[in-house]
Amino acid sequence: MALGLIAKIRGVRETVGIDVGHYSIKYVKVLHGANGNKIVMDADLERVPDGAIVNGEIQVREGDAPADNEGKREKDGAELLGEALNKLLIRHPIDDSCDVVASVNCGAGAGGVLVDKIAVKVPKNGNEAAIILQTAQSRPPFDDQDNVIDFEVSSRENEDVKVNVVAAKSALLDSWAQFFIRKGVRLAALDVDIFGLLNAYVATVEEKDVNQTVAIFNIGEKKMSVAFVQDGSFHSMRAMAGGSLDMVISKTCMNLGIDSDKCHEILIKDDLSVVDGFSEAEVEAALRLAYEDLMAQIDIGIRYFSSSEDSKPLNKILLGGGGAAIHGLKEFIEERSGIETDTVNPFRLVPCDSKVFGESGLSIGLSNIYAPALGLAMRKF
Repeated sequence: MALGLIAKIRGVRETVGIDVGHYSIKYVKVLHGANGNKIVMDADLERVPDGAIVNGEIQVREGDAPADNEGKREKDGAELLGEALNKLLIRHPIDDSCDVVASVNCGAGAGGVLVDKIAVKVPKNGNEAAIILQTAQSRPPFDDQDNVIDFEVSSRENEDVKVNVVAAKSALLDSWAQFFIRKGVRLAALDVDIFGLLNAYVATVEEKDVNQTVAIFNIGEKKMSVAFVQDGSFHSMRAMAGGSLDMVISKTCMNLGIDSDKCHEILIKDDLSVVDGFSEAEVEAALRLAYEDLMAQIDIGIRYFSSSEDSKPLNKILLGGGGAAIHGLKEFIEERSGIETDTVNPFRLVPCDSKVFGESGLSIGLSNIYAPALGLAMRKF
């Protein structure tokens, strides 16, 4: 329902977060009250067709599309993804007065997002923004002419300015922006999934934990990334070369000789007894073998953070994304790392309209799947 004019004048706004991953599109709507309170008004998800997105890029066919025996043209990834988004928007139309923030599932590296810290000197009356951009653009990998660069100042002390710099390939951003435009979605901002998850954490962290040093791992269907929070603010992020829910499923399938549907059943139902011919202990052992590979990537992420000159010891590891709540993973990581481990689970601290998730509420698994979209919708423009 569209907000009335009086509500808008009083400062009441709605923001929709749309998080597009390799497995599903997540939608969350948040109402921002005039006094700063927030409430989740709507949430839903739609499955992404297989192969529609590869490495964060929408698959667009070049040339003529092949046809089947009946002459029916084969759709490319952009068309299939568009149909999935249409289904979601038919169920949840977005009013023109809503701010919409979308995030895409693309990590650091080729075709992805680059993040780094730089320090610059800005003389009195100097053009701070111009100096920051010139400094960033003079350093690889930010010197690529095809990059779109943004920055956030983290501290100022006299002429010394410390800055977080983010860059993304302009072609990648343009393809996603054009996709939403063609679907009639007017974006207030385009973001990255790990920053959506980070915002969900920052917006819901309890006061006693604000100054903790935290690693937030986003375990997605096809990739994993991590963001670090120190002294209550963003420190750094990294996309991992390996580690994903798909990797855990593939390894478990191989170890047990089962197909991916059966493995998904184990994880969705959290039931180790569904595999014929294997005891629950044997299934758990197979899962733990798969977790070893995931843990190796988590160790790389932690070492990356620890190598920073200004890093402090980690107090906590938090898991988000589709792989966050799979059986025994949280306990496995805590056991191997020696660091307290939990899931982000931000919905436990954000009130929801009763019609959104019903009386039973939201499972921890779904809370972590929806978390990046919630983080996007928590923004107010």
